[in-house]
Amino acid sequence: MKKFLLASVAASVFAVPAIAADAIVYADPAPAQPVAERFAYDWTGLYIGGIGGLGTGDFDYAGGFVGGPEDISGSVSAGGAFGGVQVGYDWQVGSWVFGAVADIAKTNIEADASLTDGTDTLSASSELDYLGTVRGRVGYAFDRALVYAHGGYAYGRTEQNINLSGADFFDGRTRRDGYAVGGGIEYAVTDMISIGTEYSYVDLGTKDVFVGDLGFGGGDVFINEDVKFHQVKAAVNFRF
Repeated sequence: MKKFLLASVAASVFAVPAIAADAIVYADPAPAQPVAERFAYDWTGLYIGGIGGLGTGDFDYAGGFVGGPEDISGSVSAGGAFGGVQVGYDWQVGSWVFGAVADIAKTNIEADASLTDGTDTLSASSELDYLGTVRGRVGYAFDRALVYAHGGYAYGRTEQNINLSGADFFDGRTRRDGYAVGGGIEYAVTDMISIGTEYSYVDLGTKDVFVGDLGFGGGDVFINEDVKFHQVKAAVNFRF
């Protein structure tokens, strides 16, 4: 009898783990998500931001009597700061990013020159009042870092002043049209905020800024102005 009881207990002890083992189902572990899928930033979307920076270059001038050749020419160094806003949209395809951006900024980029004969002083200045651009851009994304090239239409307005011995002789405003090209880098600090820096070469073309009598005799004279400069800007964008 004792042998029978011992055999029954032993059978029970060894049977329970076997039944428990049969009841456990081991599921296959979920496949690990690729690192690129877990961490890659998507640049697609609308953004708005603030911009600011510096511009420097040369404003070139030429002049002469109307109907005649350019008898005089010269170049005046120009420089100043600017600040404004921008809005754009990006589309990401793989690692490539294609976008369009428009901006407008108030500037004080200015060129000044003066001449004197010891008695009278002729002073002239030209200031870029505002600058706007509409550009496309193409870039390559390294996750949250974007390197890109850009280019497109640029426009603005210059204001000219000619002063003779303290008295304004001429004030004028000239609409400008041209282009801007360059490159930049942008970094997504968070999913909704990015910062960047950008270089542009801006050429607003050549236009007559004065046609009239300067009192030299011989008829009316013309003065044209060629506006081109380098621009470096910083930007903070809010992305949606």
